[in-house]
Amino acid sequence: MTNPTSRLLARTRRRLFIVTLGLVAFLVVGIGAATALVTLRALDADLDRALAATVDGAVKALHDGLPTGGEPGDAEDAILAASDTFLLVLETNGNLVSNPSHVNLTGLPGIPDQAAVAAAGANGSDVRTVDAGGTEVRLRTVPITPEEGGQVIGYVQGGFVLTLHDEQSQSIVAAILLVGVIGLIGAAIVTLIVTGRALVPIRRSFEAQRRFVADASHELRTPAALIRANAEVMEREGLVADDGRPLVADIITEADRLGRLVGDLLQLAATDATGIVIDPRPVDLTGIAADTVRQAEALATERGVRLVAKEDAAPAVVNGDRDRLVQLLLILLDNAFDHSPPDGTVTVGVRRVDHHVELTVADEGPGIPASERERVFEPFTRLPGVRRDRAGGTGLGLAIARRIATAHRGSIHVAEAPGGGAAFVVSMPSSGATPTVQRGG
Repeated sequence: MTNPTSRLLARTRRRLFIVTLGLVAFLVVGIGAATALVTLRALDADLDRALAATVDGAVKALHDGLPTGGEPGDAEDAILAASDTFLLVLETNGNLVSNPSHVNLTGLPGIPDQAAVAAAGANGSDVRTVDAGGTEVRLRTVPITPEEGGQVIGYVQGGFVLTLHDEQSQSIVAAILLVGVIGLIGAAIVTLIVTGRALVPIRRSFEAQRRFVADASHELRTPAALIRANAEVMEREGLVADDGRPLVADIITEADRLGRLVGDLLQLAATDATGIVIDPRPVDLTGIAADTVRQAEALATERGVRLVAKEDAAPAVVNGDRDRLVQLLLILLDNAFDHSPPDGTVTVGVRRVDHHVELTVADEGPGIPASERERVFEPFTRLPGVRRDRAGGTGLGLAIARRIATAHRGSIHVAEAPGGGAAFVVSMPSSGATPTVQRGG
């Protein structure tokens, strides 16, 4: 089982990996798209320049007049030339005069394009892409005039069949996509390695902090026990004056609090290293709650609080560790006692919800604001509204409770109790097995 520190670092690494890879992917996609756009535009510009040179050269050669002869008839029997470029010489009405490229016009229906001829006559030239029976053709149409500004005697319409051009464009896009995918895979590998190495110092800092907390807690345990024992001896043997007894009682109270703090710190340090260790087996959470409530009644009476259990006849079996579940419930009860008003009521309930079992401990205290309900499970967080007649807890109990719930593949959250207080709800997967009979603690 992974410990909380490892889970925190793993989540941090995943988020860092996702953010870093996302930025790299954005750059790769942006650069790839820009490269494809520039490359394709350059390819189109080269095509237009080559087509313009061919057509303009033919126009200059025809300044003396249109050709005559049977070239239109020759074109009907010709096959499409090996070159993708062809030239057509047209009369002013758009009728074909000559087909010097011997292109098979029956394979390119709609060529020559009359709309292009009309546009060239109006604008001086025309460039467009047309669909000729499923084949895209880039056309440039230029009028023929014997002299500059003279009467138009015909047109030259040059075409470029875009089949090969489109294949080249697709190959360029495919190549850029392939390079982009390889780049993203490489970036993902590098990012994974870099983020792992970047978290090494943080991991070492966590380990050093955990070892310090564990070592310091071990060192504090014995002095705290000695302080309490000596104070008890002084009180029991009457070694202090009457007016000093309250001070001795305060020493004992604070020594108890220090002892609880040391114990909780040791437990947190241990769970940081290995996680909560449980011995799971089928147990009846209803029975555990009933036994624990009965044992805690004396503590509730001492705190001036009523303790009520909502018993359910149906067993609520979970796969869990009885001792850890008792510890979890006692933490929640101690927290509820601290926040209940005098003569307040703390309610414990267990119920089955679908395939889960819910354990609820509700008090009648001031409640917890919604914005603070997640923060209360962080170590050393002190809840508002604690009763001031006690020294208070360590601020570690709810953090331990969450780790116990997580170790049981469950969760814990805070809701608003019906009376306006706080309700801590533990949810765990239910088990269909027969509960194991265990002695109550």
